[in-house]
Amino acid sequence: MMDHQRGASFIELMVALAIFLLVMGGILGVYIALTGHSAREYRIAESVMEIEIAKNIIERDIMMAGYGLADDYGQLDLDPRPVQAVDAASDDPSDSLILRGTAIGILSKSAQGWSYLISKNPALFKRWDDDRENVSKNDRVIYIEPASRELLTSEGSAIFRYPATPAASDRGALVYGLNSGDVKLPYYTVEFRLGGRPPSACAKGSLNLLRAESINNDPPAPANRKPVLNCVRDFQVAFGLDTDDDGNIDRWDPVSGSFHSEAYDGKTLRKRLKQIRVYLLAQSGSYDPDYTYCNPEPAGEPDTIYVGDENLETGRAVTLTPAQRKYRWELYSLNITPRNLR
Repeated sequence: MMDHQRGASFIELMVALAIFLLVMGGILGVYIALTGHSAREYRIAESVMEIEIAKNIIERDIMMAGYGLADDYGQLDLDPRPVQAVDAASDDPSDSLILRGTAIGILSKSAQGWSYLISKNPALFKRWDDDRENVSKNDRVIYIEPASRELLTSEGSAIFRYPATPAASDRGALVYGLNSGDVKLPYYTVEFRLGGRPPSACAKGSLNLLRAESINNDPPAPANRKPVLNCVRDFQVAFGLDTDDDGNIDRWDPVSGSFHSEAYDGKTLRKRLKQIRVYLLAQSGSYDPDYTYCNPEPAGEPDTIYVGDENLETGRAVTLTPAQRKYRWELYSLNITPRNLR
Protein backbone atom coordinates (compact mmCIF):
# COMPACT_ATOMS: atom_id res chain seq x y z
CA MET A 1 0.00 0.00 0.00
CA MET A 2 1.26 3.49 -0.89
CA ASP A 3 2.20 5.86 2.04
CA HIS A 4 -0.34 8.49 1.04
CA GLN A 5 -3.16 5.93 1.51
CA ARG A 6 -2.46 5.28 5.20
CA GLY A 7 -5.37 5.93 7.77
CA ALA A 8 -5.17 7.85 11.06
CA SER A 9 -3.20 6.25 13.84
CA PHE A 10 -4.76 5.31 17.18
CA ILE A 11 -2.94 8.16 18.90
CA GLU A 12 -4.29 10.67 16.38
CA LEU A 13 -7.83 9.40 16.95
CA MET A 14 -7.43 9.75 20.71
CA VAL A 15 -6.13 13.31 20.38
CA ALA A 16 -9.03 14.25 18.09
CA LEU A 17 -11.51 12.66 20.48
CA ALA A 18 -10.02 14.52 23.45
CA ILE A 19 -10.27 17.84 21.60
CA PHE A 20 -13.87 17.05 20.63
CA LEU A 21 -14.80 16.20 24.24
CA LEU A 22 -13.18 19.39 25.53
CA VAL A 23 -15.14 21.50 23.04
CA MET A 24 -18.39 19.69 23.78
CA GLY A 25 -17.78 19.98 27.53
CA GLY A 26 -17.39 23.73 27.19
CA ILE A 27 -20.53 23.98 25.08
CA LEU A 28 -22.43 21.84 27.58
CA GLY A 29 -21.24 23.98 30.49
CA VAL A 30 -22.41 27.14 28.73
CA TYR A 31 -25.72 25.47 27.91
CA ILE A 32 -26.27 24.39 31.54
CA ALA A 33 -25.38 27.88 32.80
CA LEU A 34 -27.76 29.52 30.31
CA THR A 35 -30.51 27.05 31.15
CA GLY A 36 -30.10 27.66 34.88
CA HIS A 37 -30.11 31.43 34.35
CA SER A 38 -33.22 31.22 32.17
CA ALA A 39 -34.99 29.06 34.76
CA ARG A 40 -34.17 31.56 37.53
CA GLU A 41 -35.32 34.50 35.40
CA TYR A 42 -38.51 32.65 34.51
CA ARG A 43 -39.24 31.96 38.18
CA ILE A 44 -38.61 35.62 39.06
CA ALA A 45 -41.01 36.72 36.31
CA GLU A 46 -43.54 34.16 37.55
CA SER A 47 -43.20 35.56 41.09
CA VAL A 48 -43.84 39.09 39.81
CA MET A 49 -47.04 37.98 38.08
CA GLU A 50 -48.22 36.09 41.16
CA ILE A 51 -47.64 39.05 43.48
CA GLU A 52 -49.51 41.39 41.10
CA ILE A 53 -52.53 39.07 41.13
CA ALA A 54 -52.42 38.84 44.93
CA LYS A 55 -52.08 42.62 45.27
CA ASN A 56 -55.12 43.16 43.03
CA ILE A 57 -57.20 40.79 45.16
CA ILE A 58 -56.12 42.45 48.42
CA GLU A 59 -56.69 45.96 47.08
CA ARG A 60 -60.12 45.08 45.73
CA ASP A 61 -61.22 43.51 49.01
CA ILE A 62 -59.97 46.43 51.12
CA MET A 63 -61.60 49.03 48.87
CA MET A 64 -64.93 47.19 49.16
CA ALA A 65 -64.73 46.75 52.94
CA GLY A 66 -67.75 48.34 54.62
CA TYR A 67 -69.93 48.24 51.51
CA GLY A 68 -73.49 47.26 52.43
CA LEU A 69 -72.90 47.39 56.20
CA ALA A 70 -75.60 49.02 58.32
CA ASP A 71 -75.05 51.41 61.24
CA ASP A 72 -77.89 49.84 63.21
CA TYR A 73 -78.64 46.10 63.19
CA GLY A 74 -81.66 46.45 65.47
CA GLN A 75 -82.43 43.36 67.53
CA LEU A 76 -79.78 41.30 65.77
CA ASP A 77 -76.76 40.76 67.99
CA LEU A 78 -74.38 42.12 65.36
CA ASP A 79 -71.91 44.98 65.09
CA PRO A 80 -69.71 43.98 62.14
CA ARG A 81 -66.48 45.94 61.97
CA PRO A 82 -65.58 46.65 58.33
CA VAL A 83 -61.88 46.06 59.02
CA GLN A 84 -60.12 44.19 61.79
CA ALA A 85 -56.55 43.07 62.37
CA VAL A 86 -55.40 40.50 64.86
CA ASP A 87 -52.45 41.45 67.05
CA ALA A 88 -49.13 39.84 66.32
CA ALA A 89 -48.40 37.04 68.79
CA SER A 90 -45.05 35.73 69.97
CA ASP A 91 -45.65 32.28 68.46
CA ASP A 92 -47.07 33.64 65.18
CA PRO A 93 -45.80 37.21 64.68
CA SER A 94 -47.50 37.78 61.34
CA ASP A 95 -50.77 39.71 61.37
CA SER A 96 -54.11 38.56 60.01
CA LEU A 97 -56.62 40.87 58.34
CA ILE A 98 -60.41 40.50 58.44
CA LEU A 99 -62.71 42.48 56.14
CA ARG A 100 -66.51 42.65 56.05
CA GLY A 101 -69.07 43.88 53.55
CA THR A 102 -71.74 42.60 51.17
CA ALA A 103 -69.76 42.98 47.93
CA ILE A 104 -66.53 41.39 49.16
CA GLY A 105 -67.98 38.04 48.09
CA ILE A 106 -66.10 37.65 44.82
CA LEU A 107 -67.20 34.01 44.59
CA SER A 108 -70.85 35.07 44.16
CA LYS A 109 -72.25 37.09 41.25
CA SER A 110 -75.23 38.02 43.41
CA ALA A 111 -72.94 39.90 45.82
CA GLN A 112 -72.13 42.45 43.11
CA GLY A 113 -75.78 43.50 42.66
CA TRP A 114 -77.52 46.43 44.32
CA SER A 115 -80.52 48.68 43.78
CA TYR A 116 -83.00 50.91 45.56
CA LEU A 117 -86.75 50.84 46.02
CA ILE A 118 -88.59 53.28 43.77
CA SER A 119 -92.15 52.48 44.85
CA LYS A 120 -93.70 50.13 47.44
CA ASN A 121 -97.02 49.08 45.83
CA PRO A 122 -96.21 47.46 43.56
CA ALA A 123 -92.57 46.97 44.54
CA LEU A 124 -90.46 48.62 41.86
CA PHE A 125 -86.67 48.69 41.92
CA LYS A 126 -84.10 50.60 39.91
CA ARG A 127 -82.53 48.56 37.09
CA TRP A 128 -79.05 49.26 35.69
CA ASP A 129 -77.74 49.17 32.12
CA ASP A 130 -74.84 47.02 33.30
CA ASP A 131 -76.49 43.72 34.18
CA ARG A 132 -73.61 42.79 36.48
CA GLU A 133 -74.95 45.35 38.97
CA ASN A 134 -78.52 44.09 38.90
CA VAL A 135 -80.07 41.86 41.55
CA SER A 136 -81.75 38.74 40.15
CA LYS A 137 -85.05 37.19 41.18
CA ASN A 138 -84.77 34.90 44.24
CA ASP A 139 -81.32 36.21 45.16
CA ARG A 140 -80.81 36.53 48.91
CA VAL A 141 -80.65 40.25 49.72
CA ILE A 142 -80.75 42.71 52.61
CA TYR A 143 -82.49 46.09 52.86
CA ILE A 144 -81.10 49.19 54.57
CA GLU A 145 -83.05 52.38 55.30
CA PRO A 146 -81.04 55.17 53.60
CA ALA A 147 -81.32 57.96 56.17
CA SER A 148 -80.66 56.03 59.38
CA ARG A 149 -78.59 53.20 57.80
CA GLU A 150 -80.78 50.79 59.77
CA LEU A 151 -80.97 47.17 58.65
CA LEU A 152 -84.64 46.43 57.93
CA THR A 153 -86.06 43.19 59.34
CA SER A 154 -89.34 41.30 59.48
CA GLU A 155 -90.11 38.85 62.30
CA GLY A 156 -86.45 38.79 63.26
CA SER A 157 -85.25 37.97 59.76
CA ALA A 158 -82.90 40.29 57.88
CA ILE A 159 -82.37 38.21 54.73
CA PHE A 160 -85.04 38.10 52.01
CA ARG A 161 -85.63 36.53 48.62
CA TYR A 162 -85.61 39.33 46.07
CA PRO A 163 -88.00 41.07 45.33
CA ALA A 164 -89.78 40.33 48.64
CA THR A 165 -89.41 43.33 50.96
CA PRO A 166 -89.78 43.93 54.72
CA ALA A 167 -92.81 45.94 55.86
CA ALA A 168 -90.61 48.81 57.07
CA SER A 169 -89.33 49.40 53.55
CA ASP A 170 -92.13 51.94 53.01
CA ARG A 171 -89.59 54.47 54.34
CA GLY A 172 -87.41 53.69 51.32
CA ALA A 173 -84.70 51.11 51.09
CA LEU A 174 -81.36 50.29 49.57
CA VAL A 175 -81.07 46.65 48.52
CA TYR A 176 -77.76 44.75 48.49
CA GLY A 177 -77.32 41.33 46.92
CA LEU A 178 -75.68 38.54 48.90
CA ASN A 179 -75.96 35.10 47.34
CA SER A 180 -78.26 32.89 45.30
CA GLY A 181 -78.23 30.14 47.95
CA ASP A 182 -79.05 29.96 51.64
CA VAL A 183 -77.08 32.38 53.82
CA LYS A 184 -76.87 33.01 57.57
CA LEU A 185 -75.21 36.44 57.84
CA PRO A 186 -76.21 39.76 56.24
CA TYR A 187 -72.62 40.36 55.02
CA TYR A 188 -69.51 38.52 53.85
CA THR A 189 -66.37 38.05 55.90
CA VAL A 190 -62.96 37.75 54.25
CA GLU A 191 -59.82 36.78 56.11
CA PHE A 192 -56.18 37.04 55.01
CA ARG A 193 -53.55 35.18 57.02
CA LEU A 194 -50.40 33.11 56.60
CA GLY A 195 -50.55 29.35 56.82
CA GLY A 196 -50.72 26.10 54.92
CA ARG A 197 -47.93 24.11 53.34
CA PRO A 198 -46.12 26.03 50.58
CA PRO A 199 -44.68 24.34 47.46
CA SER A 200 -41.26 22.69 47.69
CA ALA A 201 -39.73 25.58 45.72
CA CYS A 202 -40.38 27.91 48.67
CA ALA A 203 -37.76 28.65 51.30
CA LYS A 204 -38.12 26.72 54.53
CA GLY A 205 -39.95 28.90 57.06
CA SER A 206 -42.12 30.65 54.47
CA LEU A 207 -45.88 30.09 54.22
CA ASN A 208 -48.81 30.73 51.90
CA LEU A 209 -50.91 33.88 52.07
CA LEU A 210 -54.40 32.41 52.49
CA ARG A 211 -57.74 34.03 51.69
CA ALA A 212 -60.98 32.73 53.20
CA GLU A 213 -64.45 33.99 52.27
CA SER A 214 -67.72 33.14 53.99
CA ILE A 215 -71.28 34.36 54.38
CA ASN A 216 -72.16 31.77 56.99
CA ASN A 217 -69.27 32.02 59.45
CA ASP A 218 -67.49 34.99 61.00
CA PRO A 219 -64.56 34.45 60.92
CA PRO A 220 -64.55 32.02 58.00
CA ALA A 221 -63.92 28.36 58.76
CA PRO A 222 -60.36 27.11 58.17
CA ALA A 223 -61.66 24.85 55.38
CA ASN A 224 -62.47 27.99 53.36
CA ARG A 225 -58.83 29.15 53.24
CA LYS A 226 -57.30 29.13 49.76
CA PRO A 227 -53.77 30.28 48.82
CA VAL A 228 -53.49 33.50 46.84
CA LEU A 229 -49.69 33.78 47.10
CA ASN A 230 -46.96 31.24 47.88
CA CYS A 231 -43.59 31.68 49.58
CA VAL A 232 -44.49 34.53 51.96
CA ARG A 233 -42.16 35.12 54.90
CA ASP A 234 -44.19 37.81 56.72
CA PHE A 235 -47.49 39.72 56.52
CA GLN A 236 -48.07 42.97 58.42
CA VAL A 237 -51.00 45.43 58.56
CA ALA A 238 -51.24 49.06 59.71
CA PHE A 239 -54.25 51.40 60.02
CA GLY A 240 -54.14 55.16 59.47
CA LEU A 241 -56.64 56.73 61.90
CA ASP A 242 -58.19 60.18 62.22
CA THR A 243 -58.69 60.26 65.99
CA ASP A 244 -59.75 63.95 66.23
CA ASP A 245 -62.18 63.84 63.28
CA ASP A 246 -60.46 66.62 61.31
CA GLY A 247 -60.15 64.50 58.16
CA ASN A 248 -56.39 63.85 58.47
CA ILE A 249 -54.47 60.82 59.69
CA ASP A 250 -52.94 61.60 63.08
CA ARG A 251 -52.22 58.10 64.36
CA TRP A 252 -50.99 54.80 63.00
CA ASP A 253 -52.15 51.56 64.50
CA PRO A 254 -50.78 49.24 65.87
CA VAL A 255 -48.73 50.95 68.54
CA SER A 256 -46.19 48.74 70.33
CA GLY A 257 -47.70 45.68 68.67
CA SER A 258 -51.31 46.32 69.80
CA PHE A 259 -54.24 47.46 67.64
CA HIS A 260 -55.88 50.15 69.79
CA SER A 261 -58.57 50.61 67.13
CA GLU A 262 -60.09 47.42 68.55
CA ALA A 263 -61.75 49.69 71.12
CA TYR A 264 -63.83 51.36 68.39
CA ASP A 265 -67.29 50.09 67.53
CA GLY A 266 -68.08 49.45 63.87
CA LYS A 267 -69.63 52.87 63.22
CA THR A 268 -66.75 54.79 64.81
CA LEU A 269 -64.16 52.76 62.93
CA ARG A 270 -65.90 53.44 59.61
CA LYS A 271 -65.63 57.16 60.36
CA ARG A 272 -62.03 57.25 61.59
CA LEU A 273 -60.20 54.73 59.42
CA LYS A 274 -58.65 56.60 56.48
CA GLN A 275 -55.99 54.28 55.08
CA ILE A 276 -54.79 50.69 55.33
CA ARG A 277 -51.23 49.63 54.68
CA VAL A 278 -50.32 46.03 53.94
CA TYR A 279 -46.72 44.80 53.89
CA LEU A 280 -45.72 41.50 52.30
CA LEU A 281 -42.25 39.96 52.45
CA ALA A 282 -42.30 37.43 49.62
CA GLN A 283 -39.79 35.23 47.86
CA SER A 284 -38.77 36.22 44.35
CA GLY A 285 -37.49 33.41 42.18
CA SER A 286 -36.08 30.12 43.38
CA TYR A 287 -33.09 28.80 45.33
CA ASP A 288 -29.76 30.06 44.02
CA PRO A 289 -26.61 28.52 45.56
CA ASP A 290 -24.47 31.30 44.05
CA TYR A 291 -26.54 34.09 45.65
CA THR A 292 -26.65 35.45 49.21
CA TYR A 293 -29.27 38.02 50.18
CA CYS A 294 -27.76 41.15 51.72
CA ASN A 295 -29.93 44.02 52.92
CA PRO A 296 -27.96 47.29 53.05
CA GLU A 297 -30.38 48.69 55.63
CA PRO A 298 -30.14 48.70 58.58
CA ALA A 299 -26.37 49.02 58.67
CA GLY A 300 -24.61 46.02 60.11
CA GLU A 301 -27.64 43.71 59.76
CA PRO A 302 -27.52 42.31 56.21
CA ASP A 303 -29.81 39.42 57.16
CA THR A 304 -32.58 41.62 58.62
CA ILE A 305 -35.57 43.15 56.79
CA TYR A 306 -38.03 45.54 58.43
CA VAL A 307 -41.53 44.58 57.33
CA GLY A 308 -43.54 47.76 57.84
CA ASP A 309 -42.60 51.38 58.46
CA GLU A 310 -39.95 51.71 61.12
CA ASN A 311 -40.48 55.48 61.39
CA LEU A 312 -44.15 54.95 62.25
CA GLU A 313 -43.27 52.03 64.54
CA THR A 314 -45.58 49.71 62.65
CA GLY A 315 -44.52 46.22 61.63
CA ARG A 316 -41.48 44.28 62.81
CA ALA A 317 -37.94 43.27 61.88
CA VAL A 318 -37.54 39.84 60.28
CA THR A 319 -34.20 38.03 60.41
CA LEU A 320 -33.53 35.58 57.60
CA THR A 321 -31.82 32.26 58.29
CA PRO A 322 -28.64 31.36 56.36
CA ALA A 323 -30.71 28.99 54.19
CA GLN A 324 -33.32 31.69 53.48
CA ARG A 325 -30.60 34.10 52.33
CA LYS A 326 -30.01 31.83 49.35
CA TYR A 327 -33.31 33.17 47.98
CA ARG A 328 -34.17 36.63 46.71
CA TRP A 329 -36.73 38.52 48.80
CA GLU A 330 -38.92 41.51 47.96
CA LEU A 331 -40.84 43.74 50.35
CA TYR A 332 -44.15 44.90 48.89
CA SER A 333 -46.08 47.82 50.39
CA LEU A 334 -49.73 48.50 49.55
CA ASN A 335 -51.28 51.82 50.60
CA ILE A 336 -55.03 51.54 50.13
CA THR A 337 -57.87 53.97 50.86
CA PRO A 338 -61.15 52.11 51.43
CA ARG A 339 -63.88 53.53 49.18
CA ASN A 340 -66.83 52.55 51.32
CA LEU A 341 -65.98 53.96 54.74
CA ARG A 342 -67.12 57.36 55.92
